[in-house]
Amino acid sequence: MRRLLLILKNDILRHLKAPVAILLYLIIPIAMTGLIGMIFTPSSKDNTLPPIQVVLVDKDKGLASRLFLGAFDADQMKKMFQVTVADEAEGRRRMEKGKASAMVVIPARFTLDVLEIKPVVLEVVKNPAEQFLPDVVEEFMNTMAVMLSGAIQAFEPEARGIRLMLDGPIDAFPWESLGPEFGKAQKKVVAAEKYLNPLLIRLQEEKTKAVGAKAFMTRSDIFSAVLPGMAVMFLLFIVQTVMRDIISEREDGKLRRMLTTPLRPGELIGARIAGGWLMGFAILLVMAVFGTLVFKAYWGSPGYFLLLAAVTAFWTASFFALMNAFLKNRNQAGAISAPVILAFSVFGGSMLSTEAMPKAFQAIGLATPNRWFIDGAALVREGRFPAAALLVLAASGLILLFLAVPLLRRRSTV
Repeated sequence: MRRLLLILKNDILRHLKAPVAILLYLIIPIAMTGLIGMIFTPSSKDNTLPPIQVVLVDKDKGLASRLFLGAFDADQMKKMFQVTVADEAEGRRRMEKGKASAMVVIPARFTLDVLEIKPVVLEVVKNPAEQFLPDVVEEFMNTMAVMLSGAIQAFEPEARGIRLMLDGPIDAFPWESLGPEFGKAQKKVVAAEKYLNPLLIRLQEEKTKAVGAKAFMTRSDIFSAVLPGMAVMFLLFIVQTVMRDIISEREDGKLRRMLTTPLRPGELIGARIAGGWLMGFAILLVMAVFGTLVFKAYWGSPGYFLLLAAVTAFWTASFFALMNAFLKNRNQAGAISAPVILAFSVFGGSMLSTEAMPKAFQAIGLATPNRWFIDGAALVREGRFPAAALLVLAASGLILLFLAVPLLRRRSTV
């Protein structure tokens, strides 16, 4: 054991004397985390969407078209839509420049056709460069069309009467007949009020807030979610660099010379694996501390996180010990290690959230340490014990270790 610790100490001091590769692998994930956090952090000053830009082309300029303009002019609608009245050519120019999400065209004779109970078509031209906002305008216009159609059909006689008033001269209109007509209209309004007030089905808005929940994602939340994925990805790069000493010493003949001393192969192999484990654990701690101090990242229970970090570093050292037992030289190790780490990172969620992946990719991700570390870190942030992640990483890490040690013994004596 004393000789194993001595080898371990010498290895750590040797890596600390030439820390360029390790420092580089530390700086890259921290820089990437900072960049992602700054890009995707929502502003805490203003969390409301700007009003949707709409161009309204009024070819009718009648009573019904003014009703549509009045609907857009309501206080609630002003928060959602900003309407610009223009001609059709100007409306298309505004959409091409990205200054409008949609253009609503009210046709000529719109008011007259509505009052005559004729079918009318409102045109909604959606900006093809946008995806969701034009659909909002379309649905709003559909709703307005349904409401206006229902009102006109319910008050059809009154609508036809208004149509007659628009055509004939004022002195020719029989004003004395308006009394009975107003009486009929009043009965309809009263009947409608009876059915519509109170409404049979109402919508009640309830605002709830879970314990510990936040109103919006802060920059700290973004960093806390991104940093674990970056940390485990570059943990793999760092540990594989450290564990590559197994191949380097075999190639350089250093391993053969060391075995001529009282050192046993098991002690040498144990020192290499323990060195990779401790180096990986230390790297995760450095990233966690740096993330806390600089990015204000939240990791949850320190005890749970330290245990998760230790088990993940152990799995990583065991995995690369087994990989290096099969590889013949450093060139082969460099060519194979990088694609394996990138595959782990892609499918495991270090580069893309697992929720956004196809189900097949999510299933593959369960075979990566990235997925288990990221999921475990998320549970720790929520104050929960990452039992599944610890069990899977510890059990599979022990299997990898038991497979790697005999193979490394055999390769060290060849």
